[in-house]
Amino acid sequence: MEASFLQPVWLGGQACGPGPDLARELACFRPGGFAPPDSIVPEARALLARLDHALRPLPEATLRAHLRDLAEIVNAGVANPLPGAALEVRCAALWLACAPLPALVWEGAVEREALRQFRFFPSVAELVAFLQARSAPARCLAARLGLLLADVDRRARARQRHALREAAWHDARPGLLSNHENRE
Repeated sequence: MEASFLQPVWLGGQACGPGPDLARELACFRPGGFAPPDSIVPEARALLARLDHALRPLPEATLRAHLRDLAEIVNAGVANPLPGAALEVRCAALWLACAPLPALVWEGAVEREALRQFRFFPSVAELVAFLQARSAPARCLAARLGLLLADVDRRARARQRHALREAAWHDARPGLLSNHENRE
């Protein structure tokens, strides 16, 4: 079974995911383990920026429109459709519960998947769980990229601190050569 952070994520109608080198590094990455190669860092930063943007919630008006469309389509396709007033109340409850969900849950054929998932009109909790599951691979990938980049940044700060300490040590001891200087 493929790790969830290696599944493609749909952003802006396009499949988005790590390239082969970054995917291989993410699959075996352990914080504090071997240092990731410098060649994957720009790709990781760019992908994390795209994911961070996609994991933000939608604006209120857009969210209301998506929820209304989803509720109407699901209502039309279930065995127990809600009447008009009940559907309005359910839409209001859905808006409250779905406000913090990321924008990418609305990518792709969310209505088609919901119609396949629900035989009866879902509760708010069921619909929120369905929508949250759609963002799980992206959240997992973003978390994994965050760990990898935090480790890269930690290592860079450690190298910088070491270089500063070594320079200060040699400045305090003029005439001594460092290990990487040629001795004649």
